[in-house]
Amino acid sequence: MWTTRLLILGLVGWLQPVHGYVVHRELMSWGITHWSGAKRGSIYHGLKKLAKDGDLAIDAVEQVNSRPARTTYRLTPQGEEAFFELLRDKLWGPAAATADFWIAWTFVTVLPHREAAAMLRNRAGLLRDYERGISAKLHAAAGAPEGGDAYIPPHIVSSLNTRIDRNRVDIEWSEVTARKIEAGELYEETSGPAAATTNPDEHAPPR
Repeated sequence: MWTTRLLILGLVGWLQPVHGYVVHRELMSWGITHWSGAKRGSIYHGLKKLAKDGDLAIDAVEQVNSRPARTTYRLTPQGEEAFFELLRDKLWGPAAATADFWIAWTFVTVLPHREAAAMLRNRAGLLRDYERGISAKLHAAAGAPEGGDAYIPPHIVSSLNTRIDRNRVDIEWSEVTARKIEAGELYEETSGPAAATTNPDEHAPPR
């Protein structure tokens, strides 16, 4: 599952070198099973699979008394590339207009301010496109005879109008947050590969 992969790669990148136990404990403290869809057992399985695939490297294996051995992991260059590719796909792509965005948003602080702000404005555009699509359907349904192709039952009309209202709140949040990031109010930029992006337009999908 992409959520488990992104969360593990991102967290190992933040805390490395880090024990699998610490990764598991940290993700559990986030309530991961409630909001990401990732299962408890999938975290340890994900660590082992990512190491096998070359995205993580085993830094050390420690044995303390009779306790189970603890493996320490680091992010490999391949894993770092995979992390940013997956992160940007969820922040810039169609998923940005869905609930998947909020999982990726967890790691937005690894992006330069300029890119993060541009990403949020791109998201606002995707949400506006979504709203226009719903509005067009509602407009076509207005006065349509029951059973016709354009007809939408009243209870569905009500839910779609609620989606539009929530969508507008989300658009405003995206635009306000973009300005806050540009002003340096939410986080400080990091150095290293994450800060190397100088042209956020290269990540924006054609619209």
